[in-house]
Amino acid sequence: MSPSKSAVAVRYTQRGRAVLVCLLSSLSFTMASCAQTDRTSPHTTQQSSTPESQAQTPKLPTGPRPTNGLLLVPGDRIVWLGDSITAAHTYGRYVEAFFLLRRPDLNLTFINAGIGGHSALNGLNRLDSDVLSQRPSVVVVNFGMNDAAYPAGSPHAAFIQNIDATIERLRQGGVQRIIWVEPTPTHTAGIPAQAKLWDRQRQLERLVAEMRAHRVKSDVIKVQWQDPMKQALNAAAAKPDFKLIPDRIHPSAAGHAVMAAEFLRQIGADLEPSVIHSTVRQSTMETEFRQVGADAKKIQKIRSTVDRTTGTTVNVASALPPVPMLYSAEQSKLLGNQSLEALRSLTWRIQGLDQSTRYAVQIDGFNVGRFSGAELARGVDVMPSEANRKTLSVLAKRELQACTLKDQYVFLNDFECLFDMLYQKDQLRMLMRPDRVRDLPNFGTVSLTTYTNFTDSWIDSASRAITERALQMRSTPHTLSLVPVR
Repeated sequence: MSPSKSAVAVRYTQRGRAVLVCLLSSLSFTMASCAQTDRTSPHTTQQSSTPESQAQTPKLPTGPRPTNGLLLVPGDRIVWLGDSITAAHTYGRYVEAFFLLRRPDLNLTFINAGIGGHSALNGLNRLDSDVLSQRPSVVVVNFGMNDAAYPAGSPHAAFIQNIDATIERLRQGGVQRIIWVEPTPTHTAGIPAQAKLWDRQRQLERLVAEMRAHRVKSDVIKVQWQDPMKQALNAAAAKPDFKLIPDRIHPSAAGHAVMAAEFLRQIGADLEPSVIHSTVRQSTMETEFRQVGADAKKIQKIRSTVDRTTGTTVNVASALPPVPMLYSAEQSKLLGNQSLEALRSLTWRIQGLDQSTRYAVQIDGFNVGRFSGAELARGVDVMPSEANRKTLSVLAKRELQACTLKDQYVFLNDFECLFDMLYQKDQLRMLMRPDRVRDLPNFGTVSLTTYTNFTDSWIDSASRAITERALQMRSTPHTLSLVPVR
């Protein structure tokens, strides 16, 4: 028997109220962003949408896609499609933070469409509502962990067939590039061979082998991170309290950092370490470095005067910045992932100094250490260790305190500021996920269409605030200082 109209209305009303309460109470984004959204959403009382109230259709890139170098192009809209590992919003957020810090000129948009427990078949069944509705030019497909848990003969176990159908449907929907990512491994160390986890890992190995052998067209790029994650797991075993996959299925933040670094490397992102080269000749120091942004291959040169007593300073704000996905230098080295180590470091090499004289090195006025001229000629990493840095509380992260911290961890603060802002934007997107609101009523004083337009505007405002913050970071002076020690 169908419920009465009044019962349906009550259920819809309760659900709508619950979503609104959840949205307003769970998200703690900046008030300025919310206020800006309020000013730019004039249709909040209309019962139905008008052409003016609809969000503008995004302009997608045109022209041929690159076949080498970075496989993304300016204006790309990237949707992450996957299971709970994708829905964790972590490896994707690391990737987005990387591009905000190093290639803000690309103006990329990232949208997470991961849902916990899903297989490739689940992803295929929601392509129209969750993926193609976002008008992506690039889709990253990451399934396998749940697919491997289904028995042979199950529709969910038909992994390759489901992926093929997904790829074809994405092509039909206008997606220009598909990035097919391997599932991550489980952590089977210490688990008896007869345990179910081993069965899943054996199935994952089979899926990975099938994926690698499967032929695809040139618009599909495969990213392999099963082996790098296994290598990181083996390396992390040397430090038992360092958990890369704490529950044996879902990677920790450190595991997601390995995944992000491998993803970036395999799509052709420039993961070169940030290096500042200086040469001292008499009373002048010439410093050169690669610049952030589209002109990263160009070398910027700066001259500064060297005083025998006070030394010299140089502003490196426009230099290619470090991207410390892992704050700890110890953890980066432990995992043995060269890309992670390179991204975290900021090396200063100075030629022409007296080899035996010692010099105090500072970054933004804070002491990095004392080094001989010979050590500086070889290069020193001026990125601080986070060993003595207090971890920011949940409240501090919610209030974006990393964005205003002024201490020797300046580049760590920059990264954490963006990461926390991206987290809050992702929370808003997650609350407005299509499957959560598609059954809300589209009638009444505040309709579903109006509500969706409002939240879309809110997300756009949040995205602009994040982009502006990244640009502001690049204009803030970052000074390296060199002072002779007497």
